[in-house]
Amino acid sequence: MNIITQHNIGALGDLVRLTDHSTATAGGSGDATSVTGNTIDRMGFSTGSMPRSALMGVLYEATLASGATLSLAFAVQDSPDGTNWSDYQTVASAAVATGPNGGGVVKGSANIQVDLNGARRYTRLNYQPDLSASGTDTAYADGVGFFAGFDRLVAPN
Repeated sequence: MNIITQHNIGALGDLVRLTDHSTATAGGSGDATSVTGNTIDRMGFSTGSMPRSALMGVLYEATLASGATLSLAFAVQDSPDGTNWSDYQTVASAAVATGPNGGGVVKGSANIQVDLNGARRYTRLNYQPDLSASGTDTAYADGVGFFAGFDRLVAPN
């Protein structure tokens, strides 16, 4: 049976909060500090099967001085028991936002595609915000993910 994915892709996956809300102040609290994600039990979805892929990302809003940057690094981790974690996929730190002329607020998202076929039962997204300026630049962020690629889908209502 073919699935037409152009019609209602939202019915084929689940949107999940991956981290608690985080804040960072340049040169201070939260800056260049890893944010540990929430534990996601891949068997805990309503389908009764584990998702085989995910789009994970960080939604951010930063107040940046002119030319200053917000960079993010990612580590998707997996675990057999939700306690002992190993890096499954990492992304090196890269600038995701640059302050406009005169400084100001920049909003956006940074996403990574994750093939979960080789991952163990539990996953989480960790990320590290890094502000290039000192003192006044700030950022806040939340990790989110869309899990899909289930072996089975729930019956429609």
